Amino acid sequence: MAQKVTAMDIRMAAALAGQIENVAQFCRQEQISRQTFYKYRQRFQDEGVDGLRDRSRRPLTSPGQTSPEIEDLVLRRRKQLLEAGKDHGAQSIVWALQRDGIHSVPSPSTVWQILTRRGAITPQPQKRPKSATKRFTFARPNECWQSDWTQWSLADGSAVAIAGTLDDHSRYLVGLRAARGDADGDLVWSVIIAGIAECGVPSMSLSDNGIVYTGRFHAHESAFERNLRALGVRTINSAPFHPQTCGKIERFWQTLKKWLNARDPAATIDDLNDLLEQFRGFYNHHRPHRALKGATPAEAFHATAAARPIDRPLPAPVFVSRHTVDRKTGRLFVAPYDVNVGLRWAGHTCDSIRDGEHIIIFSGNRLVRTLTVDPTRKYQPGDKNTRSYRTREPQPAP
Repeated sequence: MAQKVTAMDIRMAAALAGQIENVAQFCRQEQISRQTFYKYRQRFQDEGVDGLRDRSRRPLTSPGQTSPEIEDLVLRRRKQLLEAGKDHGAQSIVWALQRDGIHSVPSPSTVWQILTRRGAITPQPQKRPKSATKRFTFARPNECWQSDWTQWSLADGSAVAIAGTLDDHSRYLVGLRAARGDADGDLVWSVIIAGIAECGVPSMSLSDNGIVYTGRFHAHESAFERNLRALGVRTINSAPFHPQTCGKIERFWQTLKKWLNARDPAATIDDLNDLLEQFRGFYNHHRPHRALKGATPAEAFHATAAARPIDRPLPAPVFVSRHTVDRKTGRLFVAPYDVNVGLRWAGHTCDSIRDGEHIIIFSGNRLVRTLTVDPTRKYQPGDKNTRSYRTREPQPAP
């Protein structure tokens, strides 16, 4: 359909034909620049009134246009990430292509346009802008650990619980472990012990209000809280019905379950724990994190000096060991000391944490003893709580 010639076109044509002598005044009236006036005058002289119509501003060539080969590569890489249960958004595809050594990798916005144009994704309604959500991150590793658990199932449909603990500053996954049924005190505490053995003692612990983590709504102190207090760790809990407080660990479960769903279901709890350890290595050392600007959690964790419990600020090596209490003497070896914990714990296999001169001993998730050692003595005598009992403490289930 032909474009209608307007009064503006006619006036402009008259001006360009020389019927208007004051060019400056004409340009002010029509609110155009002199440069535009002379451009249209040349067009009018060459093409007449048709030369006054608007023209496409698209360049004759597009040197920055993404080649079909790169577009196909983007789609193939996205499919590979999707099938592996890994993040496959535009930014994740860019990072994957960069790790593959691809030159001239398009920007995330260009990758998103490619995926949309090729029908790989459907644009969704815009979410709340990131600026609408206040995000808080602790300044140092080990300053705060977030703990939580989630439900999963084995290949036969039997229910299992997966407990995990995440460093708030670096997103480093310090511990991840599964057990049959619902989470209990032994499961969540075993994750903390594993984390301390690898990363040291944190300054603070953040969890939700589940009974395995806190007794604040049941008028008692949970074993989880009591054990952390013995280590000098401050415990805090999220506000009721406000999971955003523990948002980092809550969001983490989505990443884990997407990865697990891309693999065959585990037949046994041991198989599942093997998978979880495999995932932990991938998540900590090979998965770039958007919140860390493309760094891995391991890189972020080791980039800054780790925090310490507030009452033990001086750095000291932390050693975690596991030994069995002697059945005849009630002694437990915590290198280089022999610690008397009492015959009530005879035969128990205990986890010991030696933080400088402080030793904290646990049987499962039960606190056995805390002490500050006398470095001049190899044998550390018992106290009033380590006297012999006729009734021995029941040993935790294996």
